[in-house]
Amino acid sequence: MPFYSDEIIQELKNQADIALVIQQFLPLKKSGVNKYVGVCPFHDDHSPSMSVNSSLGIYKCFACGAGGDVFKFIQEHEKLDFKGAVEWVANFVGFALPNLGNNVNTEVLEERTMVRKLNELACEWFEQQLTLSPKALEYLNKRHVSPETRKQFHIGYAPTGREGLIGYAARNGFSPRDCVKAGLAVEKENGGIADKFRDRLMIAIQNLSGVVVAFGGRDLSDPASHNGIKLAKYMNSPETALYSKRDILFGLNHSRNAIMKENAVIIVEGYFDLISLYQSGVQNVVAASGTALTENHASILARYAKTAYLVFDGDAAGQNATRRSLEIVLPKGLSPKVFALSRPDGTKIDPDNFVNEQGPDAFRKALRTAEDWLSYLGRTMPNNSPEDRAAFITQAKTLIKSIENPELRNQYLKLVSERYSTTRSLAGIKVAHPKREKAPTAEQPAAPQVSVPWELLSPIEVRFANLLFRNPTLLDRAAEYFDMDFAASGIQIFDSPLIDEFIQSILAQYAETGTFSPRTLYESLSPQLQLFLEQLPDETWKTPNEILEFYDTVAVLTLNLCDRYKKLIPLDSEAGMRLRMQLNKFTQGIQIVAKKRKISAITPDVFAEQIIQSKTPLIELYTEINELAMNGGNTAQFSQQVPAQSPAQPSSPQFAAPAVQPAQFAQPEMPPEMEAPPPFDNGEQFASSEPPEEAPYDPNEDEPYVPDDDFGAMDDFG
Repeated sequence: MPFYSDEIIQELKNQADIALVIQQFLPLKKSGVNKYVGVCPFHDDHSPSMSVNSSLGIYKCFACGAGGDVFKFIQEHEKLDFKGAVEWVANFVGFALPNLGNNVNTEVLEERTMVRKLNELACEWFEQQLTLSPKALEYLNKRHVSPETRKQFHIGYAPTGREGLIGYAARNGFSPRDCVKAGLAVEKENGGIADKFRDRLMIAIQNLSGVVVAFGGRDLSDPASHNGIKLAKYMNSPETALYSKRDILFGLNHSRNAIMKENAVIIVEGYFDLISLYQSGVQNVVAASGTALTENHASILARYAKTAYLVFDGDAAGQNATRRSLEIVLPKGLSPKVFALSRPDGTKIDPDNFVNEQGPDAFRKALRTAEDWLSYLGRTMPNNSPEDRAAFITQAKTLIKSIENPELRNQYLKLVSERYSTTRSLAGIKVAHPKREKAPTAEQPAAPQVSVPWELLSPIEVRFANLLFRNPTLLDRAAEYFDMDFAASGIQIFDSPLIDEFIQSILAQYAETGTFSPRTLYESLSPQLQLFLEQLPDETWKTPNEILEFYDTVAVLTLNLCDRYKKLIPLDSEAGMRLRMQLNKFTQGIQIVAKKRKISAITPDVFAEQIIQSKTPLIELYTEINELAMNGGNTAQFSQQVPAQSPAQPSSPQFAAPAVQPAQFAQPEMPPEMEAPPPFDNGEQFASSEPPEEAPYDPNEDEPYVPDDDFGAMDDFG
């Protein structure tokens, strides 16, 4: 039966204000920024127990548990099926739904055609420019990429000019605005349009039919050419009418036949990992396209192979990434195997360098050492006590329960029971679903109750999360700092995994779409993170305080991180003493820069630039400390990481979890107004809560930002 596309449903949802829809049936009272409360129509409610959030597009009753999006409300209230609810909302909004008998959207089809043609033109131009760039050709020669491989993968070069591609496209009938729609140009704050990719090696991303749908660009610039700032190593096209990152696997158009022949696929991270392997003859390989591995990727690969090989990285971040990949590929019926790559001296190495240094035969030999996912899980999880063993069995059964194929699920359960002498029952095992891809139907059971452990979260980190969520203008700065180099390093700058996942979700959405939508973000989060977002306090920042607080907080988080790392450096060797001295020097440098900013000895722009520049030495220090800790036997201690500060006690009213009163409604208790970072902890607030309605906010009355004189916790470092 034909139905409206996901794009149509999402666009309708974006246009429908859920508060206005619900007000057609019951009165709502304003309770905050885009927040309302009202009497719940789904149970015998005598006081307002239902909360409505227009920004997130949701409603939730804290008494009976009813909740969902605008379609779910209409389904439940009007007793309609999902299609009927969609049509009701469309009629209310005045949204023109397409004829289900004709699924072709002319405008979308025309834009897709335009983007495809413009991508083809850009690909030709990039390849032409490569022949004119000695620097780019030298780089490819150093990476051992042959001329034949360059042609096969449509490798090119984007010159340094701001309008090189735009001008070439204009001479061929495409406007600068077309280039923006295709993800090949960006619109500047002053209204101008410039090439998105400059001084980058360009790699074409193709779909299964070989159509160029996007590009990945590797930076070749000299940091000295842009004031010493190190740009993101890789930049990828945003999503367009033609390109969805969650659906495209880099290289699959080349490797599909080899994957089918081997009935196995090797999943790597980088473009050059794939290119080098493919060139060497190891051709059953794919890479995720500008994003982490997704469920869609796993579903696609399951059509061609039964086994998925994952390259194992030995540090804590690598183990976590491997486990996340297991959670994605197992449900789709792929049998994952894990293996490691290293040099003869034992140092870890990526597939690109490995195959260039040791050859394809050595890679195939390493592949034959791959262990099944159960063995890997058992080897990398703690096994020192009955509790550790129980945790491992629970983790294994949780992964097994997520497998969609019932027969495969039973076979794995049998294997676990025989290998580890445990029962074959899955009773009590719950499967975590990190993303909600579709709204639940009326027949589905209510979601399990979740809570946010506010008492365990760092106030600084929570406030930083709120800062990014409330100030989308900061996302370019955040993306510059937390780029692919930072992510690949494995640094865990946030003490709380919950905060880390929340911020990564924001940055992932921004990287994929180039925009920020609170509603889309909310729908992509786990139930716990959805609750976290719902309970963040309403705050507004006075420009330029949000920018200053961003870099101030990054400085504080960096110093907290360094304090944790000091405890991990063994001092019984020259290497340990040297690293401790380097770390002390680094922290002192951060303190000095921050203090200079505090007393206005340097401008905020210079302060921001120096904080960004500190990222590279931080990554280098982290790598050395990680290696020293593992060689010194401190791997477990390193992966655990000492908390940055003692958490607030659960009894503290500041961090009380939201209380639910089933008989009487109470406005959900929000977490505290988050403390400013330590340099500004004497009562001066960066942000003010929402002014009362009778005294509307007046930007002309803003006081200039003045940091306090007490540098607080930073003085403790050194």
